[in-house]
Amino acid sequence: MFKFTADVSANEYLDWLETLPHYNVMQTPMWAKVKNNWQSSFCLIYENEKPVGGAVLLIRKLAPGFKLIYSPRGFVLDYSNKELVKAFTDGVYAYAKKIGAYMVRIDPEICISTIYKKEKTPVENGIEQMEELKRLGFLHMGFATDFQTYTQPRFNAEYYLLDDNGEKKTDDQILTSFDKKMKKFIGDFTRKRGISFEIKSAKEAIDEFMEMSEHTENRQHILLRNKEYFERMYDAFKGNNYFLFARMNMNEFFKFLDSGEDGDHTEVDRAAAEKIRAEKGNIVTMSAMNVLTSNDTLYLMYSGFDDSVFSRFRSTNQIRYEAMKYFRDKGIKTMSFMGIHGDFNDSLSEFKLKFRPTVVEYAGEFELPVSQWKYKFMNRFFPIAKKAYINVALMLHGKKG
Repeated sequence: MFKFTADVSANEYLDWLETLPHYNVMQTPMWAKVKNNWQSSFCLIYENEKPVGGAVLLIRKLAPGFKLIYSPRGFVLDYSNKELVKAFTDGVYAYAKKIGAYMVRIDPEICISTIYKKEKTPVENGIEQMEELKRLGFLHMGFATDFQTYTQPRFNAEYYLLDDNGEKKTDDQILTSFDKKMKKFIGDFTRKRGISFEIKSAKEAIDEFMEMSEHTENRQHILLRNKEYFERMYDAFKGNNYFLFARMNMNEFFKFLDSGEDGDHTEVDRAAAEKIRAEKGNIVTMSAMNVLTSNDTLYLMYSGFDDSVFSRFRSTNQIRYEAMKYFRDKGIKTMSFMGIHGDFNDSLSEFKLKFRPTVVEYAGEFELPVSQWKYKFMNRFFPIAKKAYINVALMLHGKKG
């Protein structure tokens, strides 16, 4: 007999979550703190008074009389247990009805295939679990491969830091798994040019990271996150939030140029380096990453690089390698490069795939209508309003037009 309970305390929910071998960072109370423009409810389901499943429910009022419940990468359940999944779904549905939500959206970690070096392997039990959700009344939102269709990407790139025997991969095992052309820019290449790497966990690192993030915004004409968001995420995940920086020592780089080792570019590079040093000083930040650790996984949340500082030296390659080594030694088992395009045909996906990750294809997004007429109404009109809002925001920030 199952008993569903909503609005349990964050501590009770987290205590249960931390008994699991794996859970997604978005299903933690800390993530609910980051999403402070949503209300949240922590839910547990009990069998014989023992928690056996749960979820973070984010609740948002979209318009008067229209509330949405979203459980990012939830629910946290054994999806092979059909009775459990049904009982939890019934509990969430009743809770949604009680608070006046018109629908429940989920995008669970149900894997339906893995892809490694372009070889796709279906996961049959994942497909069956997806079908079970549909039988319970969830509407499947399809198999789109892009970034824009769903709240979370359906395809994630995951690099496993353990070998097939469950042992930590050595530095050499990690490095030799990368694309050949990428490896050229790691190790001696960066060291000789005065490039070094640093990992920081202090809140003050946010300002330096934001400078790199702004380069990405300007280059790609997109809106990422403001400083207040990164401060909020830092406070929520204090002790598990890190910033990595690649920096270039211009004095060391001039010594490299003086050696004549890179004769083809020496004079052009010298002129560029003199200009950079005059404008930015001797120690110059080239690229940066913001990462979170949660349970057994390292999540690459945001990154950026200054394309005016020798971007062809590809410091973005080694900064990820440095993260893998450092966090492997802290007990992390997986580095998540997060979402990629399922067709692998954009530059960001191509870059991530050069690290030779395993691509995990999730079943995708599911929606459970609670009020049919409200659900139909919002499906028709909300996308139009959302698109208009995004366009206005981009214009106000000078990223469009």
